[in-house]
Amino acid sequence: MTSEPVTRAKPRVDREARKADYLRAAAKAFLAKGAAASMQDVADAAGAPKPVFYRIFPSRAELIDSFYQHVHDVIVATQQGQWDGYGWALRVLYEEARKEPEIFLVALKTFRGDPTLDHWRQKLLGLVATKAQGFFQPSHDATPGAADRVVPAARSMNAMQFDVLVAWLEGKDGLTDDQRYKWYGRIVRAWRHATREAYDLDGPETLAKLEAERANRDVKTTGGTAD
Repeated sequence: MTSEPVTRAKPRVDREARKADYLRAAAKAFLAKGAAASMQDVADAAGAPKPVFYRIFPSRAELIDSFYQHVHDVIVATQQGQWDGYGWALRVLYEEARKEPEIFLVALKTFRGDPTLDHWRQKLLGLVATKAQGFFQPSHDATPGAADRVVPAARSMNAMQFDVLVAWLEGKDGLTDDQRYKWYGRIVRAWRHATREAYDLDGPETLAKLEAERANRDVKTTGGTAD
């Protein structure tokens, strides 16, 4: 009696894991060669035959969209946390982004000047601005039309946040993470106060209350008097 040959099932390839690996490799190729890198360049960087690479990313446009979608998804995920001091949103985004910095650098720097991708940039900036609107809700005594001024106020420092993230990921600013967080937190706090004033989001009653609170803090800090 002869035994039947044993047929072994081929191991199943995790398509999502392969896609993530290819995306990281492609990002490194674009960082090395610039925005002009070809699909052959990125396939070579991924160590995959071009036809195999195309099964995961059928076009260059879809590949580039995947960079931005990754950044978008990470921003959304990191925004779910609780506020933890001025500058917290960029801090938690940076801590997540540096796990795969190449993807962020390609999306936010390498392809920054491509006008065909401006819709992606605006989408990312929109996420940041929407989160920032919490900083700029008008006080009860604000002048009429204050609600309409919230959106432009929240967008007033949008682009800088991505520029700062790029600088941190590149590590060329000469600062430690603790120094970065403290520096940026102070900037965000000053930006909020100056922007609320510029966009007239606080009325006279609220401003008087804030000034009194500020004076009390100064007295406690200096040990002097309010006069």
